[in-house]
Amino acid sequence: MVERGHQQAYDAFISYSHAWDKSVAKAFQGHLQGFDRPWYRPRSLRLFRDETNLGASPHLWREIEQGLAASRWLVVLACPRAAQSPWVRQEIRWWRTHRSTDTLLIAWTDGTLAWDAERTEFDWSRTDALPREEISGAFAAEPRWVDLRWLRTPEQASSANPRLLECVAEFVAPLTGRPKDELIGSHVRQHRRTVRMVQATVVLLTVLLLTAVTGGVIAYLQRNNARAQTLVAQSRQLVAQAAALRDGQPDLARQLLVQAYRLAPTPEVLGALVDSASLPRVLHLRGDGHGIAFSATGLLAVADDGVRLFDPESLTVRATLEVPDRSVRALAFSPDGALLATGDVHGEVRLFDTANAATGGSPRQLGILATSTGSHALPDSTDSLVFTPDHRLFVSTEYGGAVLDVRDPARPVVLGRLPGDLVAVAPNGRLLATREKNQLLHLWTVPGAGQQEEAGAGPTGAFPLRQVSTLAVPYDNLFSHGAFSADGQSLAFGAGQGNVRFWDVSDPAHPAVRPDLFGSAKGVAHGTVSFAPDGRSLATGAGDGVIALWDVYDPLRPRAGARLGGHSDDVSAAAYSPDGRLLATVGAYGGSRNAEDGRPSDNAVRLWPVSGAERTSAFTTLPAPASAPPTFSSDSRLLAAGHPTTLWRTDGRNTQRPLATLETFNVGGQAVAFGPDGHTLASGLPVVLWDVGDPAHPRSLTPAVTRSDGAQSIVFAPGKPLLAVQSMFGPVQLWDVGDRTKPVQRASLAGTEAMGSQTLAFSPDGTVLATLTKDGAARLWRLGEGAAPSPAGDVGPGQRVTSLAFGPHGRLLVGAVDGSVSVWETGTPRPSRRSTSTMHTGPVVGLAVHPDGSLAASAAEDGRVRLWDVSAPDRLVELTSLSGGGLLSSATVAFSPDGRLLAVSRADEVQLWSVERDAILRRLCAQSPRITPEQWVQYLPEHAYDPPCA
Repeated sequence: MVERGHQQAYDAFISYSHAWDKSVAKAFQGHLQGFDRPWYRPRSLRLFRDETNLGASPHLWREIEQGLAASRWLVVLACPRAAQSPWVRQEIRWWRTHRSTDTLLIAWTDGTLAWDAERTEFDWSRTDALPREEISGAFAAEPRWVDLRWLRTPEQASSANPRLLECVAEFVAPLTGRPKDELIGSHVRQHRRTVRMVQATVVLLTVLLLTAVTGGVIAYLQRNNARAQTLVAQSRQLVAQAAALRDGQPDLARQLLVQAYRLAPTPEVLGALVDSASLPRVLHLRGDGHGIAFSATGLLAVADDGVRLFDPESLTVRATLEVPDRSVRALAFSPDGALLATGDVHGEVRLFDTANAATGGSPRQLGILATSTGSHALPDSTDSLVFTPDHRLFVSTEYGGAVLDVRDPARPVVLGRLPGDLVAVAPNGRLLATREKNQLLHLWTVPGAGQQEEAGAGPTGAFPLRQVSTLAVPYDNLFSHGAFSADGQSLAFGAGQGNVRFWDVSDPAHPAVRPDLFGSAKGVAHGTVSFAPDGRSLATGAGDGVIALWDVYDPLRPRAGARLGGHSDDVSAAAYSPDGRLLATVGAYGGSRNAEDGRPSDNAVRLWPVSGAERTSAFTTLPAPASAPPTFSSDSRLLAAGHPTTLWRTDGRNTQRPLATLETFNVGGQAVAFGPDGHTLASGLPVVLWDVGDPAHPRSLTPAVTRSDGAQSIVFAPGKPLLAVQSMFGPVQLWDVGDRTKPVQRASLAGTEAMGSQTLAFSPDGTVLATLTKDGAARLWRLGEGAAPSPAGDVGPGQRVTSLAFGPHGRLLVGAVDGSVSVWETGTPRPSRRSTSTMHTGPVVGLAVHPDGSLAASAAEDGRVRLWDVSAPDRLVELTSLSGGGLLSSATVAFSPDGRLLAVSRADEVQLWSVERDAILRRLCAQSPRITPEQWVQYLPEHAYDPPCA
């Protein structure tokens, strides 16, 4: 009986044994619900099974009873465990009490079922799969049960199993009231429809997925490309900002360059890295800077709140002098660097022993000059000090000047006073210039020590001088000073109104006026006229904080050089290092700048890398004049260059030093080349070989020969005992140097009579030689084992080639008379040109390729040395034009095999550049403090604070 009014929500209730039929019940339920199901319905039948329909409840039977009441059929999974289960027995009892046994179906899963037809009852002597008490008498006729004892494995429970399909249909038919055969046919049709729908859906989803993935990949690539473009743009912007800050805030400029490289190693930043050595170093002071001086031993003395001695390379303090705080106004080293003189605001002069300061020794005070001697008081605050080789010290003060005898530094003696204000003293001490309160300078000759003693001048009298001439200056500038050149033949004076008056005083009695040097409208600052040690250039500081460099090698035609604009106001002092490679300048205002003035303080010394009248990015210069190309040994520890050929040690930044010289062919110098072994050097024609295993004592390996010709260009074949020599007046010759004591000429290449210093190049594997021809083309020669060289094609016919260099992968760089640099692909049967650039305005006379093949250097007669990015042969990108202190006319170039250095040989010197990126980045970080968070926000607002040198 069905309870009246109870809603039947389930088609069937599944009763089973959890101990035996849990997995069968789960699979059975799933197949019943999915049988003959359209694809758009979640299920075809609603079945009640405790594990899928019951939640946690304190009244389990009540919930089960409600499930039974809401079901139309009862399906019993018959097995011995189920027959013994109290829950299954109770569920059957409930069903017999409240429902008809006509709605009870049996699924046989285990045990025995036997029907006794005579008794119309189960044979309970054999049946153990059903509970006897609950089933006995329930059926008036033999019921049909479905045998599911075979259903035990996942493979058997597959929907593709036809046996399972038959069994499930047995139950679905009574549950739905439809014939079994009709159900199976409908199920098959529905399954096919579902399969087709699934396949279509899968195809559609696959298409959508591929579309989405393609779109995602495109979006990802576009996003990455956009990010890369953004980083490139930001990197270039930082390079531009670093260029704007290079003088005023060089430390920040260094940090921005390192960060620019981190963002994107663009050609702009790569060029800026190589040129970054031209940035000034900054030495921060403890207040106003009053004086600076270089010693002959390389120390830098600085007077601010005290006096300290610095190593100008590392900017570390070597020593601190005991002087009255903030009182020193002038500094000077003796010519040998053994003495340092300080002059203070009280006119007191102190002498210190600094002979050992460069090697770590502590300076000690030797003597101090009293403020008065006899009836003559030493004038007031000291303005400048000048030592002369004859142990004299010239003192310029606010109200005059005096000369001291410092032969005994512990007891300095005043030799006499000077007439007027001291303007300048010649380095040899034989000529000085003074001025009085008018627009006139007076030149005086200075007697030697013996002459002065013969004159009988007392220590308190006027110093005996002989006036030889008077010089007129255009303006009355009370505070300007001047300087003599190192040879004493030129005098420069800051005449006011922004110009420097220049004289030739080689004949002091008849000085000749040379063209004025016109600088800033604010005039030449006090004490900032300084000649370079070689006398060929001059530095002047102006009231606007700009230091002007002048090329005065030809005094009749002085040339304006670089303008160094780092200081914020007056430049109070300038001094050259002994080698002229550094210019130190100090601003007039340090910590004492008045706050209400509104102008920034400038408490720093700046050290400018200079070469002549220009700033330079080369880290060192070797005095090796020659036109022949420089060449490095295979281990990069030696450099051969100059005339006569000189071997230099190049295995460290600060250890470049000459080791030995070799016999040369003629007064014009000679081309030389290191062999692959690193200790063989070749030169001349006939070829001469040297053993430089001990570079300080080179040894000739070739018997004495009479050389008939010099070599313009000479190169070794990589990995082969073969040498190519471009003679000065004949064709290229090939020499076998397998026996270093007996070089043998193997071939002479007809038609290769050409002029040039870098006109030969071997391919990296040594199988191809590139030479020049008479008509200006580059000719390739195939070099076979034991066979004569054979032409392998011409490169650049009609281009008038002037220089050659092989890169990796068979690529040949070609320089031409029209200033172009081209890349040719030579590893193919027909050489093809890949790219060309015409940045030079004169013939390209020097070419070299970096060992890693990504960088190339070219030098031309226009005086420019350019660096190129050649990593992509289809596009030559200029990185930078090297700043080497003026034009590098007719230079030749070479990279060191380890990739650290670039050597540029010009007529009068060889300059070395650092081109190793990692080394440059380390140097930039070591030379600058970390960028501050405030600076980071200003220049990189879109990035989280991540300092590049952390």
